[in-house]
Amino acid sequence: MSQNDPGNGNLMEKKLQGFQLVAQEKLQAILCSIPGKKELILEPALIKPLEHICTASWLKLKGIQRIYKHDAKQSLPRSADEVHIYMIRSVLGTYQTLLRQLQPLATLETPDISLKMYHIICVPSCYTYYQTLLEQAGLWGLVELHHYNWDFIYFDQGVLSLELPNLYECLYLHGDNSPLPAVAQSLRLLQMICGPPAVILSFGSHSAQLLQMLQALGKPPNSTSPPDYGAWLIIDRDKDYPSSLLTPAIYAGLLLEVFQQRAGEIVVDNSKNKISSQRVELLQSKQPKAATSASKSISVRLNSASDEIYGDNRYKHFAQASSLIRAQVKALGLELQKLNDMQLEEMHDYVARKLPKLTELKAKVLRHLNASEIVIQMLGNFRRLQTLEEDILNNVSRKRLLAEIDELLTTDGQRYNTLRLLCLLHHCAGVAPEELQLFARNYCNMFGHRELGVFQQLAQAALLPQLLPEKKAPTKLLANLPLPKFQQTEFQANANRLKLLTSCGDGPDGAATSKGQQGVQSCPSFVFNGTYIPLVAQLCSILLRANNAEELSTKLSMVEGMQLHLDSSSSSTSSRQTPKAYAAQQRTPPGAATPSSGADADVFPLRLRNLFVFVVGGANYAEIAACDFISKLTGAHITVASDSLMAGSDLIAAAFSN
Repeated sequence: MSQNDPGNGNLMEKKLQGFQLVAQEKLQAILCSIPGKKELILEPALIKPLEHICTASWLKLKGIQRIYKHDAKQSLPRSADEVHIYMIRSVLGTYQTLLRQLQPLATLETPDISLKMYHIICVPSCYTYYQTLLEQAGLWGLVELHHYNWDFIYFDQGVLSLELPNLYECLYLHGDNSPLPAVAQSLRLLQMICGPPAVILSFGSHSAQLLQMLQALGKPPNSTSPPDYGAWLIIDRDKDYPSSLLTPAIYAGLLLEVFQQRAGEIVVDNSKNKISSQRVELLQSKQPKAATSASKSISVRLNSASDEIYGDNRYKHFAQASSLIRAQVKALGLELQKLNDMQLEEMHDYVARKLPKLTELKAKVLRHLNASEIVIQMLGNFRRLQTLEEDILNNVSRKRLLAEIDELLTTDGQRYNTLRLLCLLHHCAGVAPEELQLFARNYCNMFGHRELGVFQQLAQAALLPQLLPEKKAPTKLLANLPLPKFQQTEFQANANRLKLLTSCGDGPDGAATSKGQQGVQSCPSFVFNGTYIPLVAQLCSILLRANNAEELSTKLSMVEGMQLHLDSSSSSTSSRQTPKAYAAQQRTPPGAATPSSGADADVFPLRLRNLFVFVVGGANYAEIAACDFISKLTGAHITVASDSLMAGSDLIAAAFSN
């Protein structure tokens, strides 16, 4: 079977789904090590991810009598013969709240220390200082700590997530690298299951640190089967903020913009959603409301195998997807009308064989129709927003751009998305300190001065400049001077080098394209309506198309911070070097032997055209769809994984949680 055979891709998908079995084994080892009648108390945020790992009946087989949802405000009473097992995220605030809850219970009961009646499972890590806090709370010896890392959760074909939603906040807002070891362990497990790749391309400080940790964990045991991936790409979120800050144009991306996502599912609620809840209360009545319904909120699983309507439309342009869904509703209605013209015997056969499937399909189509209508209502003037974002990308008339963002703050009043536009402007063109001061004043007048600290948080993540006191700001005269055209931001420089901006006539990996409909369809920039190619998709294209190290170096050497990590089967360590240094190493000096075989042979072109992409700090569906486009274009198989799947508003919202 050839490497690019669809059957080979299906085998790989089945192998990736095997992470569930590993996660079950890990959880079983913890639960079976605890004797007694066990009750499991889950943090609410862990329920949905855990459903991907095991069922309630599986937990009961492992000795769990009852399962409860943890209430931070009310403690759960325990009978004398029961063992309480709490499962929480590795978040300091959550852990301290639980310790305060357990303190009076555990100390009043004074049980036998040898029979620990309280256990806390921390996901994914149990940090060393947790033991210290346990001792300070007077619970050492009464409560036992465990750690549980479920590793990658399979969401959909080519989509994996670690479901660690606070990782972006830890790394980019707090400068806290403590979650990285758990991620490194998950990547090592991937190496054990799928084999080590021939080369890893990393871009960013966190990515480099992850690979150092992966190397410290040691090489995985030698496998008899060949590796599944020819190369890995690991990239920091802050190396391509525009892919998160731009509004996607595809169906799956816009679903996440409007609806809350929980472990690969969205919650479609007619009364509230992410956009309506972030609008200032004064403006909520002025906005068109979604059609009210007495029915409760419904969940839509973002999995193409379980929902064929989603599978058919997930990476299509939203306008095309919504038209197809409406057409499908009409077609199903006509199909069901056939019952009126049938004879009795035909009707019996139709009802027994076809009707149940059609009814199930109709329910799915109606769910997506409802979701798409809410998206249309919530987005309002989407064309204006896309034009504004395109002008920001190309740095067209800064003064007008700032005025439009300020106008949107006043007329639309979205807490996160208005800030998101300003962050995009700063990343693409730069925002002056006094421009930020003026915006911050207007923003705080709209949402309250308690939000002033958010600007400092966003500055910490390099999404905005530092907010300075007015007396320290540069004079307004200098700020009003137009920026010289030769002064480029880092984003503009890298976007031009890697040909990410399609307005310059650059398509995937530098291929020419046009702004017309055909050009958009022939380029991964279609995910942003033909304006921008996500960096991960362009890097995948470059890796797959490179015929030798020299060609790779030509395209990547001008971008600072990219590193190639080469697997060396002859030693326990892997070599790390820039693409330029690797290309120089491959050049054969006069009279020297050609490195055509062995460890020194050029790994390009990739012998195995399967790529694994990991985004440190949250991936989005625009990136996933663009990589899917590249995989179809090149005949490769690309798996995109991250610590979580995020929309652009989720990135901004992380700054508000502090």
